[in-house]
Amino acid sequence: MKLNAQEKTELIKIASELLQNGDILKNAQIRKYASLAMQADCYDEFENYMKYQIGRSNSNELQFLDQTLKKVMEIKSAESNDSKCLLKIAYLFGVMAREKQYKEKIEKNKNR
Repeated sequence: MKLNAQEKTELIKIASELLQNGDILKNAQIRKYASLAMQADCYDEFENYMKYQIGRSNSNELQFLDQTLKKVMEIKSAESNDSKCLLKIAYLFGVMAREKQYKEKIEKNKNR
């Protein structure tokens, strides 16, 4: 099962929007979400993990994670197939990790 170009474009747009609203998480944390989405047996397992992480988060991370969970839930409501849904979620977090890495590098170079 693969994502088509339109699906990827939409997920890239969502990732960019989420990171504009605040990218409090570290790159490694974002990559962990991508990895867990690929390893989850069902969507509910992934959502449960996200809710657990929100419950553990500090106040700085809370808004970002809550907005991200809402987007993940929107993906689920539009995609009934759990495997495809988890693939989309993993792609979303993968894109976020790459975008965050890019932004951090640009910011670091500005401060030199």
